Amino acid sequence: MTLPVGLETVSTGFGIVFAENMARSVLAALPLIVVFLFFQRQIIKGIATTGLGGQ
Repeated sequence: MTLPVGLETVSTGFGIVFAENMARSVLAALPLIVVFLFFQRQIIKGIATTGLGGQ
């Protein structure tokens, strides 16, 4: 299940509760942010060298 689908399945029957949805979104995105922070140098280096096939 992807993050948007997972976040939608935990909605309540009382309508949209924005505070809870934002808290869930932050908690769902937190692992991705942590991984990016650890591998930032490798990710940026990979993006910078993309398209330099002849050199």
